[in-house]
Amino acid sequence: MRRHGWTSGLTVKAIRYYEDIGLVPKPARTSGGVHTRGHRVYSEADIGRLSFIHQARLLGLSLADIRELLAVADGKGCPSEQPEYRDILTRHLREIDERVRHLLGLRNVIEGLLPRARPTNGQKCSWGTCACMRWQAGTLPPSGAGSSGDDEHKGGSNV
Repeated sequence: MRRHGWTSGLTVKAIRYYEDIGLVPKPARTSGGVHTRGHRVYSEADIGRLSFIHQARLLGLSLADIRELLAVADGKGCPSEQPEYRDILTRHLREIDERVRHLLGLRNVIEGLLPRARPTNGQKCSWGTCACMRWQAGTLPPSGAGSSGDDEHKGGSNV
């Protein structure tokens, strides 16, 4: 199995996970000893399917999108020849563009925080007076799918 993981670019743990969730069929096994179930035996098609999954994950596609593309391939042949392929990739590009816009907004806010002198009005900085992470409301774009993952602070509020 380790050799197949290397061939597909996936770890053994990932391959087993994809088997468990049904993205890859359970492979045949060699005859094992009394205490083993034998080694997994993958066909060339299985390895190709695992490589497809790995490449799709590297591109950031969700497991749901990958499952849909695999179903298309299983039913109609090569995914790239099907309209669903184009629809999924086009949608994914829009999601990437949204995340990029959000990240650029974050970058601009952080750049604005760097040079800013913080007037203390004679007060020692404390949690009650600290302005190190305050920015003008509305300067961040709405957070997109897959941004920081911190749902409490999405949208750029000064909470």
